[in-house]
Amino acid sequence: MPIITTAREDTCRACGGRVRKGELADYESAKGVAHLEPECRTGEVRFRPNRRAGTCRCGARVPKGGGLLLLERDEGATGGGKRWAVRCARCSR
Repeated sequence: MPIITTAREDTCRACGGRVRKGELADYESAKGVAHLEPECRTGEVRFRPNRRAGTCRCGARVPKGGGLLLLERDEGATGGGKRWAVRCARCSR
């Protein structure tokens, strides 16, 4: 898990607290940003901001900021890019 200097303000994936721009943070593309404290670095992903509206696998429309954002596929070096999925509150439980 690399430690980065954040380029913008974000939300901690574990506690939901604010991670300020320029702050050192733990980062994984599949999970998001977390504070450096052990509770946040190793904690469960509960807050992954969803900045786009989308459709859940059940067909429900998920508004911007709602639901859960998941990384389904990361083809990285093969040139395929990342595929993100949005889950509604009902399906993310």
